[in-house]
Amino acid sequence: MTAFYRQRTDYPPTADPQKIQTADWYNDKIWLETFAKVDAKQQEIPLMVTGMSCAACAWVIERFVQDRAEVQSVHIQLTLGKVTINLLPDSTAAPVIEVLQRLGYTVQPWRVDSRLHQMREDYRRDLRHLGIAFLGMMQVGMFAIALHAGALQGIDADLQQLLRLMSAPLTLFVLAYSGREFFQRAWQHLKYRTLIMDSSVALALILATSASLWATLKGGGETYYDSVTMFVFFLLLARFLEKRLRDRDLIQLVQLADELPEFVAVLRDQQWQRLPRQSVQPGETIRVATGEAIAFDSRVTSGTSIIDEAVFTGESLPRTVQKNDVVFAGTVNEGSSLELTIEHSFSESRLAVLAQDIDRARAEKPAHLQIIDRFAARFISVVLVAAVITFIAWWNIEPERALWASIAVLVVACPCALSLATPAALTAGNAWLGRRGIRVRSETGLLAAAAADHIIFDKTGTLTETQLVISTIRTAQGVDINTAVNTAAALQQFSSHPAARPFHHREHNTAVRNVEIIAAQGVEGWNSERNVKLRLGNLSFCRQIAPGLPDRPDDNHYWIALVEDGRWLAWISLSESLRAGTENFINELKREALGIEILSGDTQPRVENIASDLGLAFTAALKPEEKLTALQDRQQAGATVMAIGDGLNDAPLLRAADVSVAVAGATALAQAQADFVITEENTDQLLMIRKAAHATRRITRQNLLWAAGYNLVGLPLAALGFVPPWAAALGMSASSLLVVLNALRLRRLKD
Repeated sequence: MTAFYRQRTDYPPTADPQKIQTADWYNDKIWLETFAKVDAKQQEIPLMVTGMSCAACAWVIERFVQDRAEVQSVHIQLTLGKVTINLLPDSTAAPVIEVLQRLGYTVQPWRVDSRLHQMREDYRRDLRHLGIAFLGMMQVGMFAIALHAGALQGIDADLQQLLRLMSAPLTLFVLAYSGREFFQRAWQHLKYRTLIMDSSVALALILATSASLWATLKGGGETYYDSVTMFVFFLLLARFLEKRLRDRDLIQLVQLADELPEFVAVLRDQQWQRLPRQSVQPGETIRVATGEAIAFDSRVTSGTSIIDEAVFTGESLPRTVQKNDVVFAGTVNEGSSLELTIEHSFSESRLAVLAQDIDRARAEKPAHLQIIDRFAARFISVVLVAAVITFIAWWNIEPERALWASIAVLVVACPCALSLATPAALTAGNAWLGRRGIRVRSETGLLAAAAADHIIFDKTGTLTETQLVISTIRTAQGVDINTAVNTAAALQQFSSHPAARPFHHREHNTAVRNVEIIAAQGVEGWNSERNVKLRLGNLSFCRQIAPGLPDRPDDNHYWIALVEDGRWLAWISLSESLRAGTENFINELKREALGIEILSGDTQPRVENIASDLGLAFTAALKPEEKLTALQDRQQAGATVMAIGDGLNDAPLLRAADVSVAVAGATALAQAQADFVITEENTDQLLMIRKAAHATRRITRQNLLWAAGYNLVGLPLAALGFVPPWAAALGMSASSLLVVLNALRLRRLKD
């Protein structure tokens, strides 16, 4: 055991000074360019800033960094802990980094792997702090129960003093270990004469603890050790849960490009080599095999195939590509192998632009959240000013009551009930949705859902089923419909093309033999009974053996032709079908006099066909960035927008909307950006979200009215000395309890 005790009593190793990043590092242009964008116009420097905990922190950083002459703009993403600073091209970043470090924040270059590592370290540290706070709260709470019971039933003075003396060191330890971050951040910002939420937290903790210690030393008076430890625990718990939600969001963003191949086949020195994706440059030729994802925006130089582009367009059918056509990173080659010439690096690809759209949408908060942030930044100073005025007034009237009156003001004005008013209702409303199979990803989504007066739908996979169905069959004279369908089913039975799936469950014509799939054109086979060649596919492919094949009947559906040698047999149309219950759902929304429209990446005829069936306005053939622009136009016009989608191309739209819903079967990234995720093929769940939203808003307004009324009445009474600290604490607890109980009424909300 000697070695064990020697190790556990050794001092921990000090940090290697060579590994500690200083502001001077950011003067090194070569190192800076490894993670920043530096050009002749500006320096865009992304930083990982550890320690930002609230909107007030972001406000302080913006205020002090933006004031520097070399700073063009500051862009803060609180949910990611990311600060992007745009500097003048000939300036240095070191002074800006020094400002952030003096404010008490840890600054590192923004790299995804570094952020994930820091996320894990923060999780372990926060869990330790939370655990100690919980244990301290439970132990001090046991002593407090004995003290309160003794006050009612009688207790010896010596025993009462012993319980206080035992509570004091436990409380101080919780403050020093678990609550240390409150005091550190408050002090760092106080040196710059700024207030954040931790400022009022630290002051309340110091005053309550000081008053309790003074009462303990005097041997009489009120102590608040249990309130102090409880406050530390629940505040840490709220921040811990918030961070976990942020971390999940970051992980989904990081996984955006994970499906790209790590190695690609590159033509070098007249031979194909398998090389890491990062080593391949624009202008080189690569080969993409069947079923492989395309790693770069490229142009086809050889081959014909079909490409699944649902990641961008949302269309259920792949696109046929041939020589000189452009393909994009992130799409999948579903046909034969292709040779491509790389046109752009991945950082300039359409997929990377999609990630930037999500990033940009993430930072543009809805209006109601901006109001909440501004209110939170100013409420702190109002409470502190009220406490100071109360202390000064009583110091001139009756000095011995000054401290207790000011503490009573802080306790009464403590926004516990006010801060619980909305979260308690949201928690109950979200739990109600969760029990009905609706995943809730945003705590504030219900408030925005209640306020939404404009709804935007994606089409494919949202209003419609993802699988195509056979809708219309037009046969040549003398051709039986069932025979045509059975023959087509026999030709399609071995194909995995989306257009083949509607035929897989149909009865097959057993006379069809020797089926061959012709990439990007169709399928070919042989009718052994009639001894003729058969073809099923596009117009040009089928006209090669049946010149008399008429043109497609219309452009509203996806038509495939069935022919045999010398004559045509049938035109078969495939179309999308509405999800079950969609019409009823849309009619319910129309009764609420909401603005409803479809924004889709699909083609004009197909979107128009669905929109006309539902009686909705629409815009078709939109790229993801165009959808985002259209959404922002509605918001700037004053609309509160709910967006409903399912694809990766909908992710920027879902993130930027005031509230968003990902339907069943949505991609992982769409779910990551949505406020609500429907897990069942049930459109009634969309109506449940609206119902829960309206009920939650009603309860929230009741809670806010009560909490505001309590503060308006309690604050002047406490300032005038009519409310002692113990009564203020009791009233605050009762007010908070009432708010929570009112919110629990949402549990009884009926479907």
